[in-house]
Order: sequence, then C-alpha cells, then structure tokens
Amino acid sequence: MKIAIFGASGRTGILTVYQALDKGHQVTAFARKPNSVTIQHKNLRIIQGDILEYEKVKQAVEGQEAVISALGVESRKPTTMLSEGTKNILRAMEELKVPRFICMSSAGILGNDSGFLFGKIIMPLFLREVFKDKVRQMEVIQKSKADWVILRPTGLTDAPKTGKYKITDGPPASWKIPRADVADFMLKLTTDKQYDGQMPAIAS
Repeated sequence: MKIAIFGASGRTGILTVYQALDKGHQVTAFARKPNSVTIQHKNLRIIQGDILEYEKVKQAVEGQEAVISALGVESRKPTTMLSEGTKNILRAMEELKVPRFICMSSAGILGNDSGFLFGKIIMPLFLREVFKDKVRQMEVIQKSKADWVILRPTGLTDAPKTGKYKITDGPPASWKIPRADVADFMLKLTTDKQYDGQMPAIAS
C-alpha cells in the first residue's frame, strides 16, 4: 500500500514510518526537518515541507492510498497548526481522490475521556491551548468527506511494541500506551474499516 505519513519526524511518526516499511508499504514521509527522519529504505520517499504549505502537502498526498497523521506540537502557546494543517491534508485528499485518513489525536478531546489528573489538572493548567486546537482539528475531520478514524491514545511511552492493546469507545482502559502500539494500530486502520467515522481510545 502507498501511505503518506505526516509528522513523520515525531516520536510516534518515526515509529509508524519504520513499521510501515517493515510491512512492505511504500511510504512518503512528510517532515519539516527531513534529516530527522534517519531511516534509509528503497520504499521511502521524504518530502520536506511545512504542514501549512498547501502545495507541499498536496505533493505528499498525490498517488497515495491512505494518509496517516501523527502531527503534534511542542509549544504550549496558542496554535492553529493542527487544525489548519489537517485542513490542508483533507483538501488535498479530496482534490486528489485519496479516501482514507487515520489521525492520531489524544484522550481528552471529548471533554470527559481523560481521567481526573489529566483532564482536571494537567490539561487546563498546561495544555489548554493545544487541546483547543485538537478539538478544532477533530471538528475539521468530522466535517470532511474522507473515510476517517481519529485515534485517542493516552499517555504515550517509549516502551517496546506489545501488539496487545485495548480499544474502547469512551474513556481509555488505562492511562498509558507504547507509541509503537499506537503506530501498529494506525497501520491496521489503513485497511480495517470497522472504526470508520469513530474516535476510539487506545490503551495498554
């Protein structure tokens, strides 16, 4: 399968690229800093660009069968990067007739799905602006014509892939999940349509 991965240089994105290549997919990795994608592979194409540059986004989306977003932001300042960048991805997908979009978001976007510590303390004190944009991103995706799934992982860890995780409709089953397992599930969702139009939580 031909898959474009946005946020490819992030800690979850790079694992998604690696696993996709390991499964035999042809991968287009979109990254602002291409030298941070340290993998070299005959089935890997790297596109340098800003997610807010539509023509660059369109270049990455062209010819794909599915698109995965592992976009994230490091700053706690007000931002529209996730929502505006996702608009560009979905606009390109519609224009180029690429149907399938898998987006990693976060537990907490539904407002009541993140537990007391994260939902009542960490989010409002430290991540308020980031989550405002995650909600805007969610709304952009919901209004799109794509075949979409929005994934709501909990606390991401750098533990090895287990291949064993719990998928729930409401709050996650626990409060941590290896990034490698999130990558594994996102790649499964490129062909598994049982969660289309849904926002499942994933946890260990």
